[in-house]
Amino acid sequence: MASNVLDISKKQQPARAKIAGMPGPLFWIVLVVVVAAIAGGAYYYVTTQQNSAAAAANAQQFTLQTATARTGNIVLRASGTGTLSAAVESSLGFKTSGSLTTLNIHVGSQVKAGDLIAQLNNSNQQVALAQAQQALNQLTSASAIATAQQAVVTAQKNLINAQSILNGDLQAGSNQSAIDNAYASLALAQTKLTLNQQNYQNMANAPLTDPGAAQGYRDLYAAQQAYNTALANYNSIAATASQLVLDSAKATVALDTAQVTEAQNLLTALTGGTVPANATGAGLNALNQAKLALQNAQNNLAYTALYSPINGTVLTVNNSVGDTINAGSTFVSIADLSQSQLTIYMSSLDFSNIKVGYAANVVFDALPNLTYTGKVTLISPQLVTIAGSSVVEGDVILDTKQAAGVPPLTLPLGVTASVDVI
Repeated sequence: MASNVLDISKKQQPARAKIAGMPGPLFWIVLVVVVAAIAGGAYYYVTTQQNSAAAAANAQQFTLQTATARTGNIVLRASGTGTLSAAVESSLGFKTSGSLTTLNIHVGSQVKAGDLIAQLNNSNQQVALAQAQQALNQLTSASAIATAQQAVVTAQKNLINAQSILNGDLQAGSNQSAIDNAYASLALAQTKLTLNQQNYQNMANAPLTDPGAAQGYRDLYAAQQAYNTALANYNSIAATASQLVLDSAKATVALDTAQVTEAQNLLTALTGGTVPANATGAGLNALNQAKLALQNAQNNLAYTALYSPINGTVLTVNNSVGDTINAGSTFVSIADLSQSQLTIYMSSLDFSNIKVGYAANVVFDALPNLTYTGKVTLISPQLVTIAGSSVVEGDVILDTKQAAGVPPLTLPLGVTASVDVI
């Protein structure tokens, strides 16, 4: 072993001798170069590793941000609550007061439109109707029609006479030929009267028992009468009517014309014709009043009976037979349960997302495993306040045909549900 060590020592000694034999400056230069080379290599290795890691990270990040574009539908839902109600509901009451004598329904009864629901005592209304009918019958009897026909004829005759008088007054003093002719007749009558006066005066002392004197008196009397007639005729033809006379004649014509019109309107009404809307007259007014009284009596009798306006189910009945019913009070309420409706309430933030016609899914609290479908039929244009919060109010009508496995809805009105408007 010792010889081996010695041998090794011997081999190393020449190298050490060479390095040791280098000049000092050269040794340090070589050392610096070696250290710089080692540092440069280390820097290159570290930089290369960092760049590789960054490139790998960038490659991984780019891969996570990519995606494949596809087309499809985006479904938005607005959720809220709803209360079940009937789509058609009617609250009814009598229009008159009275004692309830007949009640044909009870809560839960099924009724059809036009069914008699209840009846009040109507004995007074029946008497009033009979009296009104009798009064109208009197005014429309055959005798009343004949009287109306006679009134028309009489009124027409009066009008003809009044018009003739007015025409004469209007034409008075305007016919010069007639005036000249009347004046000529008057002149002849005057001449004849003068002649007979002279003849009679010549026999003034003779008694009337004398034939000549008697004939003279008769001729004078006839001449006087002829003169008076001619004078009156001349005055009538030559004279013009005063304004007062003309106004009176015109007023008479207007009155007789109105009476003809009124008489004709009454006769037309009695015989079933069409009377102008503005027609007047005492007879026509009495006839219209009688017709109105009959209509009121018929209405009052009809108000004692209450009929169902819709097909549906009776929800409430507020009175019993024998009760006194007040006009206008709610007596019964009826709902058509064949079509279900929900009054829904949504957040005000969803106002723009809820439109009429949108589909809706409904899950009732009492049937949590079933989903019913429907459509939005109404959205209130203004918010309502519920429990201190402003919400959107609307209506949803449930579809009459639901999906397979969803039974017809039989829940009572007023149950609550969760609603999703899609």
